[in-house]
Amino acid sequence: MDAGVEILIRGSRLVLRPLRPEEIDEQWRAMVTSDPMAIAQLPDEASFKARLRRSGRMEDGWLDLAIDLSGTMIGRIQTFVPEGRRLPPGTFDVGIGLDEAVRGKGYGREALALFTDWLFEHAAAQVVEAPTDPGNAPMRAVFGHVGWSLAGSVTEYGREWVMYRITRQEWQAR
Repeated sequence: MDAGVEILIRGSRLVLRPLRPEEIDEQWRAMVTSDPMAIAQLPDEASFKARLRRSGRMEDGWLDLAIDLSGTMIGRIQTFVPEGRRLPPGTFDVGIGLDEAVRGKGYGREALALFTDWLFEHAAAQVVEAPTDPGNAPMRAVFGHVGWSLAGSVTEYGREWVMYRITRQEWQAR
């Protein structure tokens, strides 16, 4: 996959697209005030904003995209490289966050399905996985609806997370 190609993924209701410059400060403010259940630790502001300025392009295993509904950003989805844990080749860790006002409407499910499909079809993914807080029942349900399964747990940032995943073989069998 060419790292210089800008990524745009269209679904029935959503578009996963690069963030616009004016959305980056808003995403930082959302990160600062986010529920501790959702993030492991607050990133460095300058690094976070620099990463979002590269959104729409896969770089060293990192890819950030806005979740867009009718021209409005309603959340963000990403691949990331966990600190201190090497990912095998072809493995992508995913994170997703939706604005509170749009949760429970199937947008998280659609965004995760679109992103998972794209990673297998265009990024040579063999495994797509995501950690979540054990108490995050809505996210755990989304993983199940999209065909991911519980794969165990991982301790990172002094917390235990449950890990969900789907393999290329499982994805192809759907």
